[in-house]
Amino acid sequence: MKRREANFELLRIVAMLMIITLHYLDKGGILPKAEEAFSPAGYLAWALEALCVCSVNVYVLISAYFLADREYQPMRAVKIWRQVLFYSLAIAVVFYVPATITVYRVQGSVPLSTFSLYEMLHYIFPIVTEHYWFATSYILMTLFAPLLNEGLKKLPRKQYRLGVVFLVLLLSVSKSVLPVTLETDRLGYDAIWFLCLYLIGTYIRLRENETAREKLRARKPFAGYLFCSAAIFASLVIVHAFYEKTGSLAGYINRQYQYNSIFCLAASVCLFLAFQNICIREGKLAAAICRIAGASFGVYLIHEHLCMRYLWNQWLHTAEFADTPLFLLHWAVSIVVVYAACMCVEFGRQKLFSAVGRAAARRAQTVDRTQTEEETRE
Repeated sequence: MKRREANFELLRIVAMLMIITLHYLDKGGILPKAEEAFSPAGYLAWALEALCVCSVNVYVLISAYFLADREYQPMRAVKIWRQVLFYSLAIAVVFYVPATITVYRVQGSVPLSTFSLYEMLHYIFPIVTEHYWFATSYILMTLFAPLLNEGLKKLPRKQYRLGVVFLVLLLSVSKSVLPVTLETDRLGYDAIWFLCLYLIGTYIRLRENETAREKLRARKPFAGYLFCSAAIFASLVIVHAFYEKTGSLAGYINRQYQYNSIFCLAASVCLFLAFQNICIREGKLAAAICRIAGASFGVYLIHEHLCMRYLWNQWLHTAEFADTPLFLLHWAVSIVVVYAACMCVEFGRQKLFSAVGRAAARRAQTVDRTQTEEETRE
C-alpha cells in the first residue's frame, strides 16, 4: 500500500465505528423520536448522533477518492456482490437451520411463519431487494464510476466545479433550507446521492493530482467538522423548541441529520480533509491499521443483517444504560466489541475465500496440464 493510504484506512475504521454508533443509538432504542420531549439523556444521544451522522458520506468519499485513478474493473462489483451474498445467506442459515431442525423434530413439519417468502427473497437477492441499502447503492456507484472517470478527467475543472455546485444545490441545499418535504428527496439513501459524493471525492483526487497540494494542518478541517456537527445539533435544539411552542415544523426538527443535508455533507468533507492531512509512517502501526480496516465492510454486513440488526443491541442490553452515568462507557465499549467480533468473522471469511480461490486455481492448472498432455499425445 502507499504510505499515505494508512490515513484513509484509519478514517475507514473511524467511519465504521460511527456507523455502528448510529445503529447503537437508533436500533438500540436510545435515540428519542424528534417530536418527543427530550430528557438529558435524549439530548446526549442526539449530540452523539450529530458527531457520527456524516460517517456514511465519509465512507463513500474514501471509495470515490481511490476509484478515481483506477482502471475499469467490472469484477470489483462482482467481488462485493459475492461478499454481500455470502453473509446474507450464511447468517440466515445460522439463524434458521437450528430452529428448523428443532421444529421438525418436535412437530414433524416446519411452519411457514418461521421462514417467509419475503425473507427468503431478501436473503437470496440482497442487492435488488436492498437487504443492505448501503451495499445496493455502493455497488451501483462502483458500476457507474469507471464510466464517469474518463469524462471527468477531460472535463475542464471550472465546468466540473459548476456541475458539482449545481448538484449540491439541487440535492442538498434545497432540502436543507426549505421547510417542506420534497418529492425528489430520498434523504441520501440512494445511488443518486452516492454519485454526487463520488463526484466530490473524485474532484478532490483529480485536483490533488494536477496541483501541488499544500499540506494543511489537520486541525483546521477537523475544527470545521466539529463546527458542522455542532450546527446539526443546534438546528435540532432550536427547531425542537419552536415545535414544542407552536406545533409547527415537525418534519424539520431532525432535517440536518439526514445524509444529504448541507451540514452533514460539509462535516463529511471536513473530516475527510482532516484525515487526508494526517501523516502515518510506514511500519507496524500502518500495517495494523490497514489490516483492521480491510474488515470494515464485512463488519457492516454482519451487524446490519436482517437477523442481527436489532438483536445485537439486546445482547448488549443497550437500552438499559441509556439513562445511567455509564452510558458513554457502555457505548464506547459496545461499538469496539461489535467491530472486533465482526472483524474476526470477516477474517475467517477472507481465509475461506482465499483457500477456495487457491484450490480452484490449482484445479484449473491441473485440467489445463491434462489437456495439454492429451493434445501432445495426439
